[in-house]
Amino acid sequence: MLILPSGHAQEAVRGPTISRREKWLIGSVLALLAAICVAVVIAFTGVQKQSRNGCIDVSAATVIGGSELYRCGRTAHDLCTEPGGAHSSNVAFAQALADACRKAGLPVPAVPHSG
Repeated sequence: MLILPSGHAQEAVRGPTISRREKWLIGSVLALLAAICVAVVIAFTGVQKQSRNGCIDVSAATVIGGSELYRCGRTAHDLCTEPGGAHSSNVAFAQALADACRKAGLPVPAVPHSG
């Protein structure tokens, strides 16, 4: 014969209770998941500038950090046709500029060779 503690039947019918600490932990985890979901949605739906239709978007790493350059119209055309890009000491930036100019349908500057 199995003997159950007194009050066991009432506790079994009532079900488990959630403590204040457990409720706080569940709420924190749900809030964190919601924040992650919002960040993912923003990351995938954000509009990124692109090189096209006469506008150039160039990103390149430099010795002192990174830089981004976004220009449209006459300014973009001038950047793509000026010989300054060919004399740049940053070959990676000059290559990125040439690629952006090509995608935008603008004249492509000469790119120096590394070496």
